[in-house]
Amino acid sequence: MISRGFLNRSRISRSYTLIWVSQAMSDMASEMTSLALPLAVLASTRSPVDAALVATAVGVAQLVAKLPSGLIADTVNRKSLMLLCDAGRAVIALLLVLTLATGQLTTLFAVAAAAATAVVSTLFSSAEAGVLRQSVPVERRREAITRTIVRTNIAIAVGPPLGGLLLTLGAPIAFLVDAVSYLLSLALLSQVVYQHLPRPAPAGNGAGPVRRTATELTRGFGWVARRRSLLFLVGVVAYINLLGRAVELLAAIDASDVGRHPVSAGWVLTAAGCGGIAGGVCTGWILRRFRPVTVLLGVTAVWLSITPLVALGPTLLTVTAVGVIVFFLPPIGSLVFLQVSLDSPAHLQGRISAAVILLAGSIAWAGPGITGFLISGTGGPTASVVLVAPLLLPLAALAASPRLRAAVNAGPAPAPGPAATQEPAQVAPAAPAAQS
Repeated sequence: MISRGFLNRSRISRSYTLIWVSQAMSDMASEMTSLALPLAVLASTRSPVDAALVATAVGVAQLVAKLPSGLIADTVNRKSLMLLCDAGRAVIALLLVLTLATGQLTTLFAVAAAAATAVVSTLFSSAEAGVLRQSVPVERRREAITRTIVRTNIAIAVGPPLGGLLLTLGAPIAFLVDAVSYLLSLALLSQVVYQHLPRPAPAGNGAGPVRRTATELTRGFGWVARRRSLLFLVGVVAYINLLGRAVELLAAIDASDVGRHPVSAGWVLTAAGCGGIAGGVCTGWILRRFRPVTVLLGVTAVWLSITPLVALGPTLLTVTAVGVIVFFLPPIGSLVFLQVSLDSPAHLQGRISAAVILLAGSIAWAGPGITGFLISGTGGPTASVVLVAPLLLPLAALAASPRLRAAVNAGPAPAPGPAATQEPAQVAPAAPAAQS
């Protein structure tokens, strides 16, 4: 029995490592081409509008695909879906290599390729969440989530500059590297151990197909809405995402002296990437030592005190403030996704994750527009104060409601009953809960 348990734990650890390494490569390549493709279109058409269409297509495609991708990931074999997605992304990247090498790249094809890649990547992410859940013992999921955050921030910090560098060697090179990363990911993921479990019969069997599909698509929202502490955390994260977009633009405008020194604006993005990496590295330590309410209060207090410094003038102060602010993003995000990972039924994981991501990003799009309006009307310092002031609301709610504090501090717990038995025995905790 001891030998078998040890082998099971080794296999789980190997599966997680394979997923992490494969996605570290493909995430970095994706971030690299997120800059390279609009720049390639700009070089080909000399039209900033055409280049912007590529980025817009990615955002729209991700939004449209999010809910269906959650349902699909909850229905089919998730590992097979991940392999199919990597193969599809490799094919798209190779087609871009071909069109660029022959000088046949058009705006229409670039937009279609960007949108298709975004849809496939969204499908992949929904499937990955379920496979990771099965590959990591319960007591190690906090560690797995924080490592994934580090992986994402490394890709954000390193990918775009690398894409710009490869473009100097020729546009096809960047997309060839992208294609190779997906093929390598495909090879690694094929070695991941995963057991597909059929989901329970869908609800609403007596309803028509349209109503039944709508019910299945939105089940994740219903699950989230029934959990007061999670809904509260998601609301806070939604505004922090808006504020993050706003602060990034505010800092870039201030550091660049309203566009006169664009290089200084680049330092803002570098500081944000470095802050995100450092925050991801420290998130596990933070969540092990502080209760959720303490983390939430600390993060909002830091944002309230640091955000006004972004618009005070000196570039060094602005860049430092941005780095500190972004440092505290991973702990807040981890509180949400740790609760989803531990508390959600396995057969609803894709749809619950999709619902949380959509809610958490639901108002982020408004950040840059609000910032521009405030800067033009009141100036940067006043704009920063107005933007950060709504964070006083969650502080007031926690101060006024002991029940809310208790609910947030209670955190996630494995769901009892049939839903908790949907995963194979190998993912049960291998150590006492006190060690988590």
